Amino acid sequence: MSRMIIAAGRRFGRFAVLFYIVPAAIIFCAWMSLLDSHPIWLITSGFVAMPIATTALAFLFGTFFAGFRRSKTKGVSEAEAPGLWALWRTVAGPRRAARTVISLENNLNASVREERTLLGLLGNRLFLTVGIPLLAVTDETTLTAILAHEDAHVRNKDTNGGLNLAEFENGFGFVFEYAPPGTTITGSLLHAAIGWLSGSFEREEIRLSREAEIKADRHAASSGDAEQAARALLLVAAADVHFKEAVYDPLQHELRGALRPPRPPLDRLLEAAGQLREPACLNACARKAWKSPDDEKSTHPSWAQRLAALGYSEPPDLDPIAVTALSTQVTSSAADQHIAEFDATWTAKMADYLQR
Repeated sequence: MSRMIIAAGRRFGRFAVLFYIVPAAIIFCAWMSLLDSHPIWLITSGFVAMPIATTALAFLFGTFFAGFRRSKTKGVSEAEAPGLWALWRTVAGPRRAARTVISLENNLNASVREERTLLGLLGNRLFLTVGIPLLAVTDETTLTAILAHEDAHVRNKDTNGGLNLAEFENGFGFVFEYAPPGTTITGSLLHAAIGWLSGSFEREEIRLSREAEIKADRHAASSGDAEQAARALLLVAAADVHFKEAVYDPLQHELRGALRPPRPPLDRLLEAAGQLREPACLNACARKAWKSPDDEKSTHPSWAQRLAALGYSEPPDLDPIAVTALSTQVTSSAADQHIAEFDATWTAKMADYLQR
């Protein structure tokens, strides 16, 4: 049963709920037909018919109004990140770039999602997020390959807002937002009805996401320089290992028993990024990343699997970057402002946490 529901979600997206709504509407109409002829049966069967009808109505609202509200993400202007905007315009094309909001984050990551407000009647928007640490460990050439990877997600329609299964599940999320389980009858009934599907949804989303990552990697390699696409993957992989060992693990240790917030992580990440300019450090971390085991619960394949899909049976030697994308793609004033804001937010959050 779960396979049939998920298959319908993949094929029809949010409109897969019609397979439930149509039978529910028939049941409701048959129930209402008892009003004049069999009022006693109407009252007796109402305990079954009404929950079915209200749940179907909730599904219908979720189908049409999930994604109704437009995101208020502001992003960075072209004046703040002229190089990043120019690079995205080159990779994605002017039309796609014109409906994109680019924002910065404090993680070693880049991602893209699509917003289709009111079934796309109010237009589609893309939200491209690029991490400041990512800009600090890549150069313009490797960043181009990373953006080509993100553009492939849009072209393949496997971004968060474009994947049918994601929109199908978002419909449930809309209902639960306005009819929370445990506090409303409709929400509780709906949660009881589809709660058993959560495990199947999660496994299918992981499988689709892992397939999408491999497809996007291959697109980035075929649409540009395949060697640079592999180099971009390995640079990020090496930075991931290095940041864990040099920043995140020590920070977790410092937080144990701390009375005040320690030095914020983004400040440390940017300092640690400079250590990857040493060939020995960079390649040692790249080899560690290559040997990292695959986590089946992760939405991304292992670094070795992703590079193997590009034709590599062992990690190639890396030359350190000469000029960071952070220094060429974003103005220094904008970078300093965002770094200060991220660090201040983290420090305030940790101060609140440590006072509890």
